[in-house]
Parts: sequence; structure tokens; C-alpha cells
Amino acid sequence: MNIYEVLLVMLAVVIIALVFVVVGGWLVFRSKANPGEGFIVQPKGQVFTIPDATDAANFPEPEPSQAEMQIVKRTEEFLKGLKS
Repeated sequence: MNIYEVLLVMLAVVIIALVFVVVGGWLVFRSKANPGEGFIVQPKGQVFTIPDATDAANFPEPEPSQAEMQIVKRTEEFLKGLKS
């Protein structure tokens, strides 16, 4: 067996491994995909639109919301429990 045959076998193994990786990725995607999602093609719609610069004028909000305050409160209680 010369060096060229060894390189050819190694190339074949790499190609086979890549095929298995792609097939495995496809199988995982199919098991977790929502209806209408493609494996490579991105769906069109509101999800992939970029907001206008005028929408960012109110970011960040001047006052934290009630939900954000609740998260801060629960985080502080959690950290107090870790310190004691």
C-alpha cells in the first residue's frame, strides 16, 4: 500500500464521516422542527426582519417593568441564601 492509497482511504473516511454528521443533524432537526421550518432554507416573515432605527429610541426603558423588578427581587433572595 503506497502513500496515495492511504490518502485516498483517509479521504473516503472523512467524506463518510461528513455524510453521517449531516444525516445526524438532519434527523435531530426533523425531530425538533416546527411545521414549515426548512433544514437549510430560512422561513420568511416577521421573525427575520431587522427593526428600524426609530424603534430603538426607547431602548433601554427608563423605568424597569414590574416583571424585571420581580426578577431582581428573586435574584437578591437567591443570593442571600447562597451567602448564608
